[in-house]
Amino acid sequence: MSARDLIFHELIGLKIEVVYSPNICELGIRGKVVDETRNLLIVRSNSSLRRIEKRYRVFKFVLPCGKRAYVCGSSIVGRPEERVKRV
Repeated sequence: MSARDLIFHELIGLKIEVVYSPNICELGIRGKVVDETRNLLIVRSNSSLRRIEKRYRVFKFVLPCGKRAYVCGSSIVGRPEERVKRV
């Protein structure tokens, strides 16, 4: 998986950080993506689950190879199975 192809892959299991959000309380949330819906990422952060809307946010993902990728949340809105079809 490369940073460019990240929006077409499964996000569950990746480490994530919120680097931009219109909601100040979400800035800096870090954790691991444990589930995903059409509009939300569910992140385990400090043994609690946080629901973060995808739209209007920017996320930093850490890929399995260790590289970091910044993704605009609007580009990952949709169900995982629908994103794969966009290729």
